[in-house]
Amino acid sequence: MSTERTINPSPERVPELRLRDEQGRAFTLVDPGGGPVVVALAPGWDARLGERYADSLGAELRGFGATLLVLDRESCWRIQPDDRMDRVTVDHAGGVLHARAAAALLGLAGPREPRPGLAVLLVDARGRARFRHVEPEAKGRDAAATLLAALRSAGRACRAETLRPLLQLTRRELLMTTLVAAFALALGDGCADPAPPPQAPTLPVGAPPGTVKMILRVNGQARALEIESRVTLLDALRERLGLTGTKKGCDHGQCGSCTVHVNGRRTLSCLTLAVMHQGAAITTIEGLARGAELHPMQAAFVEHDGFQCGFCTPGQIMSAVGLLSEGHALRDHEVREQMSGNLCRCGAYPNIVAAIQSARGRS
Repeated sequence: MSTERTINPSPERVPELRLRDEQGRAFTLVDPGGGPVVVALAPGWDARLGERYADSLGAELRGFGATLLVLDRESCWRIQPDDRMDRVTVDHAGGVLHARAAAALLGLAGPREPRPGLAVLLVDARGRARFRHVEPEAKGRDAAATLLAALRSAGRACRAETLRPLLQLTRRELLMTTLVAAFALALGDGCADPAPPPQAPTLPVGAPPGTVKMILRVNGQARALEIESRVTLLDALRERLGLTGTKKGCDHGQCGSCTVHVNGRRTLSCLTLAVMHQGAAITTIEGLARGAELHPMQAAFVEHDGFQCGFCTPGQIMSAVGLLSEGHALRDHEVREQMSGNLCRCGAYPNIVAAIQSARGRS
C-alpha cells in the first residue's frame, strides 16, 4: 500500500468553507478561537461505518481537541470529540457544494471522480494546512483503520507544532535565554519591597469553591453528591459512592476496565465528567445481578472461565452486555472486533468470546 505523509513547516491557508448542520445552523470550517479540524476524504465511508468507529475516532480527537469532517462520495459527516456524528452540507458561492467538489477545493482530490482511497488534511485554528496524509489504496474497513492511524499522526503533528518554536532554538540561544531570564528574576527580587509579614490563613466557610450539587441515578437509585466539576464519572463512582466494581486501569480510555452503561450505551467512565450525566441512567457491574441471581453474562463468564486475575472482568462484562444490546456482532470475529477496546493482560480472549456467544442464547 503506497503512503504519502507531509508536514508543512510553512503552511498555506485553506479556502474558506461554510457548512450547515441538519438543523440548519451555519458554521465555518475554521472556528475563531476553536481547535483544529481534520478533513478526511474517504469515498467508501457510510453512516454505518461511522457509528461503528465513532467511539474510537472520538477518543483520538479528544487527544488534541479536534473536530473531524469526513467527505464520502456524496455526503459530508461531522464527528466531534464527544462521539457525536451528524450530517452536514457545504455552502460555497451561494449554493450547496458536492462532497467531491469540496474535496477538490481543499486539495484532497482532483476535479474528477476521486479514486477509492483516503486523504487527510489537518487545518489549524488559523485556517492553515499543517499535515497531509494520503493512502490511495485504503477502502472499506481498511479506510476506517487507516483513518484512525492518520488521526494519530495528525495529533502528533499538531502537538509538535506547539513545541516547534522551542525545538528550533540552538543550544547557545537556549542558554542565553535562560541566563537572561534568571538575571531578570534576580533583579526583580532585589528591587522589590520587603515582603509583608505572613498572615494567618483563613479557613473556608461552607462548601469549597467549584463544587456542584447534583444527583446521579446509579443502578436505579438516586444518589446525591457534592463534587468538583472536574471529577470524572469513574472517580465519583469509586471514591464518592463506594462502587469499586468499576476499575481504574490506565485512566486514559485505552484499557476498557472502567466501562459502565450510560442510558444503555457503553461508556468509558474515566473519559467523562460526572456533572455531564445528571439525570442519566447509569448502570455499573453492581447493578447487573438481581439479588443472588447472576446476570446471564456473569454466569456465562463463570461457566467458560472468561477471566484469570479478574481485574478487567467488570469492564469486559459491561462491554459484552452492551455489545449484545447493540445487536450488530454475531460471528466470533465481529465479537472480537467490537470487544477490542477491552484489554485482558492475562490473555483470556478465547474464553471471553465463548462466554459472550453462550450468553447470547440465554438473554
